[in-house]
Order: sequence, then C-alpha cells, then structure tokens
Amino acid sequence: MSVVNKVPETVKIVIEALKDKKVENLAVLDVTSLVPYTDYFIIGTGNNAPHVQALADTVAKLIKVPEARGVRIEADQTANWVLIDGGDFVLHLFQPKARNYYNLEDLWEDAPRIEA
Repeated sequence: MSVVNKVPETVKIVIEALKDKKVENLAVLDVTSLVPYTDYFIIGTGNNAPHVQALADTVAKLIKVPEARGVRIEADQTANWVLIDGGDFVLHLFQPKARNYYNLEDLWEDAPRIEA
C-alpha cells in the first residue's frame, strides 16, 4: 500500500479541487508525528489575491462534510495567507511573496512529503 492510499479521502478531495483550480507549487506534508492538532499540511500558491480567495472558497465549500471536524478559516485582508483548519489537515494558501517569506516547507523539513 502506497503512502498516498493512506491519506484520508477528504484530503484527497481537497488536493484534487486545488489542482482543478490551478493551484501552484502544491505540497502535502505528513505531520502526524510532529504536531498534535492535525495530520497533514497542504500548502499551495495562488497567483494573486482573487486566485487565493477562489482556492480557499472552493475548499471551504468542499469540506463541509460530516467527516470534517469543525472548519475554521483565517485570512488577512489582502489574502496573502489564508489558513483553513479542516481537522485532519491544515491548508495554507499563499500569494507568491508570502509563500517565499514564510517558507513552511523548510520550517517543517522533517515532515515526509506526500505525492500530490
């Protein structure tokens, strides 16, 4: 069984929806052994504020399903960084400059990457 098959269905649906909306530089990190509050970080980039917001809106609509444990969304006014807490995953959506600045992949370099 590959690592991808172990990923919850909700996470797979979110990944596919992001790809359909043309997310850039998609990364999925398995943080189950690193943090107690979630299992996966999904990190993606949008071209600009409207693109980031469209990505976030799409995911927010998708995860309003019984398996999702309390969805929470946080964002700044310019949509430089939008965070969605989907229970099993935390989605980080950035505009390019903010993604480079926060560089979450390096911060969580110990987390195994999941093929997205």
